[in-house]
Amino acid sequence: MMRLEEAVSGYLQPKLNNALYPFLLPQKCALPAVAYFPVSVERLHSLTADTGFVKQRLQFSSFAKSYKQAAETAKTIQRALQNFSGEMNGLTIGSVLLLDEVSDYEADTGLYVVSLEFEFQFEEG
Repeated sequence: MMRLEEAVSGYLQPKLNNALYPFLLPQKCALPAVAYFPVSVERLHSLTADTGFVKQRLQFSSFAKSYKQAAETAKTIQRALQNFSGEMNGLTIGSVLLLDEVSDYEADTGLYVVSLEFEFQFEEG
């Protein structure tokens, strides 16, 4: 069974010019670029067993030299994921909800960042 992170990465890579990385950006990578990581996983249980229903949160942080670039890249992610339902690289997604958006400037790197947090609802196989 494919992990959510793998399904989402495969789905978003072409939309982000293959500039999507797990957890951290590589040193000296081309910008804009996006780092993503899992925030939490919640599994629904019945009285006797795991139901297979999962709510998992992923955060995507778009880094760029200008705020406009960071915001435009974040908007690309939002358009691709918000309210998505259906097949995503072999994983059936029930829904994707945008929960949070935060903008920041990192003075130590000189980069702008726009972070989006999504909740993915799906059935594990």
